[in-house]
Amino acid sequence: MIKVLTIAGSDSGGGAGIQADVKTIFALGAYPLTVICALTAQNSLGVDNILKVPPDFVVAQMDTVITDMSPHATKTGMLLNAGIIKAVVRTLGRYQLPLVVVDPVILSSTGKALLESNAIAIMRDQLFPLATVVTPNVYEAGVLSGHKVTNIQEMVAAAKRIKRFGPAHVVITGGHLKRECVDIVYDGKEVYRIGGSHIESEHTHGSGCVFSAALATFLAMGNSVIKGAEMAHDFTRKAISKGFRVGEGPGAVQPPLQRKGERQ
Repeated sequence: MIKVLTIAGSDSGGGAGIQADVKTIFALGAYPLTVICALTAQNSLGVDNILKVPPDFVVAQMDTVITDMSPHATKTGMLLNAGIIKAVVRTLGRYQLPLVVVDPVILSSTGKALLESNAIAIMRDQLFPLATVVTPNVYEAGVLSGHKVTNIQEMVAAAKRIKRFGPAHVVITGGHLKRECVDIVYDGKEVYRIGGSHIESEHTHGSGCVFSAALATFLAMGNSVIKGAEMAHDFTRKAISKGFRVGEGPGAVQPPLQRKGERQ
């Protein structure tokens, strides 16, 4: 059984974070392992409150899971602050885990800060060098690269800047572009474009989490980063197309269950 570890925050509304990761990993036929870094009080209208998990308990969760269950791939999502990031970096380094996908979550879809501002540089400088791939959206790519990202050319430029911080690959997801849905993959030499038509839907909560969790799962299954990114792109499009309203605000995406033997 393929096992995928997600290190992230809990979404009490069920659409993003650990909940989206678990649904995605399970839907793709793998076994989800979880380490929770923060608890959120949120619904479809926004994030009302956040409770951080102490860094030493984050490490305790990681130690307990990793020593017994040996994940084939790991993804990080909402890490919240510098103390948690440093603890995750130390523990990932200690176990030398293969295939690390870093989703550099900075804001919620409703605009709530999910990463303290003084932790951005620490994530970039300490966590990125351990990453097989980092997966910022266009807003996050702008923050990380220091230049606003609004089109494909700026995505490529941002990917090249972010690559300098040490990840093996950079994938910038373009779901927030206005006219088309294009992801950029950069491996330090070549730029690859993965695209499709823009999906008109307000029910997109959790799409970034689904993409990064799917990518980690596809890597754990033996796919290359390029192939895994293509498969994660297609899987996320399906999840968006199945999105639905669950409260008064925008709804959540729905990772589709894969039938036995079905190929992406």
